[in-house]
Amino acid sequence: MKGKIALITGVGRRNGIGAALCVEVAKAGVNIFFTYLSRYDHEKYPEIQKMDVNTFTDELEQLGVKVKSLELDLSKPDSVKILFDKVKTELGAPDILINNAAVSASVPFLGVTAELLDEHYAVNVRTTTLLCKEFVLQGKEGKIINLTSGQALGVMKDEIPYTITKASIEMLTQQLALEFKEHHITINAFDPGPTDTGWMDDEVKEMVKKHSSTGRINSPEDAAKQIAALLSQDITGQIINAER
Repeated sequence: MKGKIALITGVGRRNGIGAALCVEVAKAGVNIFFTYLSRYDHEKYPEIQKMDVNTFTDELEQLGVKVKSLELDLSKPDSVKILFDKVKTELGAPDILINNAAVSASVPFLGVTAELLDEHYAVNVRTTTLLCKEFVLQGKEGKIINLTSGQALGVMKDEIPYTITKASIEMLTQQLALEFKEHHITINAFDPGPTDTGWMDDEVKEMVKKHSSTGRINSPEDAAKQIAALLSQDITGQIINAER
């Protein structure tokens, strides 16, 4: 993959899956363009120190790759065009698209509102779909990985807006796979399983370990390594669930 260009969304926290992905693919010689939205991460994870984008960029560049980034609210309808125009100007048309950005808010079902549903749909479904479309419109071969959360494997309490929108990404991946073959583009979905990116308290960690077949909690680095390995394969239309 050396010399390829990867567009990775949702790289707002240093201990998140997005940041781990940037590091892993950079190790393979892939140039990186990542997006982030500080406001969202600060509101959802106020106890976690904000990532210094310049420091992280320097860290990636030390691996010998080119790195660019953009703070962007992906819920905005024009964000997809803005993003691809920026990537092409700064690095060139991307060969790899990893849709990692997502909106997630825990709320009991009876507390679900139209506004909350729209917020989740805008990023988790609409933007992911349109990013896939824009990737194809480039007219070059490549690979797409959509991050999901294994909604078909079990219930996630108080996460209805998140689960129903992320579950649609699995269907999107399968629906697009056959059509994308004509464009020499593979598209797969990857579920990292319960992953400690800073949101787990001690109670959650113990529960995850108790029900885990491995007796451990998945790390962002675990997910990144599996996704990087997936990028080297020619399979398409697959929903891949990490071991739990």
